[in-house]
Amino acid sequence: MRRVNQVVCLLLAGLAGVMTSGCGSSSAVTAPDEPVAKGASVLHGAVLAPGLNGLSSAAPGVSAQSGGSGWVVSVVGTSLSSELDRDGRFVLTLVPSGSVTLRIEGPGVSAQLVLSGLVDGQVTSVEIRVTGGSAQLTTAPQCTPTAETFFSGDLDKAAGTELVVAGRDVDASQIKVVWRGARRIQLSDLVPGEPVKVWGTLRGNGVVVAEEIQGLSSGALTWVTFSGRVDQVDSSFVASVVTENPLPAPPAKYPRIVVKGITVKTSAETKVRRADGGEMAACDIKVGQSAAVEGWKRTDGAVDAGRITIQ
Repeated sequence: MRRVNQVVCLLLAGLAGVMTSGCGSSSAVTAPDEPVAKGASVLHGAVLAPGLNGLSSAAPGVSAQSGGSGWVVSVVGTSLSSELDRDGRFVLTLVPSGSVTLRIEGPGVSAQLVLSGLVDGQVTSVEIRVTGGSAQLTTAPQCTPTAETFFSGDLDKAAGTELVVAGRDVDASQIKVVWRGARRIQLSDLVPGEPVKVWGTLRGNGVVVAEEIQGLSSGALTWVTFSGRVDQVDSSFVASVVTENPLPAPPAKYPRIVVKGITVKTSAETKVRRADGGEMAACDIKVGQSAAVEGWKRTDGAVDAGRITIQ
């Protein structure tokens, strides 16, 4: 199983109002600010907002993986809180079941959101998009025993296959591949303190069972994420018998593409997926599609793509 590089989102930016939602439904109400009983559910998602680490196509430039976001999601009436990671994502464990009130705080933003339908031992995933100072649910919240996820942060601790990344427990006993740059490495090669990105399955106990880990330190190279329209796909031409009418050659197997004005180089190491998780070939990428790119930014400004998700 490969991770689905979809964003599961939660947020309000520049919004003083309140929305409420539950697993499978949503409606607008005034969020209460009162204590709730302790439970054992897991809530995860991400903030999608212009300017927040490149997670929105409206955000300018390329997002380098450097430092936290300055945004915090907390559960009102409890000590539970989670700072958004470098990808704008968060996870809250031991969340009271039933209904809870979340507080989302960021630069110039403080808002509340009521979520209902949380279940002990289940993972609740929510998605909210911020547009023009308002927040809107894009999909119904999902409650499942496990959920595919990804997140990034510093490797705090490594003891065999038991890792702690950005304060989160990671079980690497089922790891399939570990990378640093475009090179495969051993799990034991990861160094405490280095930034990493983890893909895997989030369980109802809050532990992430990792399938793939990417070390995000590679000399002068910088790991970046950004998204935008595919403006160009390299094509070559071969002359036909009538040289005045060249015929297009078959698309290059690993073409160079231009996304948001940035040259993106694909290779045999580039993993290309559709938004639904299905695999596709790099040569099937078309001008006009929307692409989310992750990869190493070279000194010349080009990016060696590690992953591309076509939406």
